[in-house]
Amino acid sequence: MNRNRAIAGVILLAILMILMLPGAVLLFREWQSRQARVDQRSPIPSLRYCSSKQVTPCILSFNLTPDGNMLVNLLTNSRSLTNFYLKIRHNQIENVYKCRRVKRFSSSVTCLGKAMPSGEVLEFLIVSINEDIVLAEGSFPIIGLAIATPAFALSPTPDVPQNPHDR
Repeated sequence: MNRNRAIAGVILLAILMILMLPGAVLLFREWQSRQARVDQRSPIPSLRYCSSKQVTPCILSFNLTPDGNMLVNLLTNSRSLTNFYLKIRHNQIENVYKCRRVKRFSSSVTCLGKAMPSGEVLEFLIVSINEDIVLAEGSFPIIGLAIATPAFALSPTPDVPQNPHDR
């Protein structure tokens, strides 16, 4: 009787394995078809300084704010790049810069974050907020930083009459 149970168990196990094999093959094929191949991926766009060729995205300028942070001005194609942040790598340290459009449908974007040294080669990455994937990248030095000057108001001098008839 034990021998009959063992034979029935082996036969049942073999039937289950035969039924599971096509399902496993289908799952494996589905998984493989979803994997990105070299010929399916598009290259990451290069990020560099803006030029007369106007390849976007590109970096227009760098400014230092009065509080010591750095403002990075970018030019983008407003339709293709929507929600993103800028990441700058320097000496194996990543600094994240929050970005926002200057105007609602503008192609100008400003990103604010930690000030970086000029003259050293830095790695710049534009990263999608939603998918957290790199949209553009490039490595180059900051050639110059514009320093914001404090605003001042001109007051009229007391010696000059305000009304021309007062002379």
